[in-house]
Amino acid sequence: MASAQVTQKSPEQRAAHHTKALQKMLNLSQEQATQVNALFLTQATRMDSLKNSSPSADKKGKQLAAKSIRLATKKQVFAVLNDEQKTKFAAWEKKHKMKHKERQAPKDAVEG
Repeated sequence: MASAQVTQKSPEQRAAHHTKALQKMLNLSQEQATQVNALFLTQATRMDSLKNSSPSADKKGKQLAAKSIRLATKKQVFAVLNDEQKTKFAAWEKKHKMKHKERQAPKDAVEG
């Protein structure tokens, strides 16, 4: 399978992309958008550091660290949202996870 050359976005670009998506989905106020962007920027910077750390570092450890970073960011973002936004975000997340599982199912059937 040929893979396309993908240019890596900067942490600032990734944070802006995530913020814009949430702003559209949850109708964030300007203050909320600023706070959320700062949280996503911190996450993106930490993820880059993790990816660029020692190549010999164990893959499982890096995956756990990345999951921890994402979870911490999610909790911080959730704290910025109002009750209505939290409900919308939780519903979106549930739907997103279901879609992910559906995409994984064919792979699991082939590998299993």
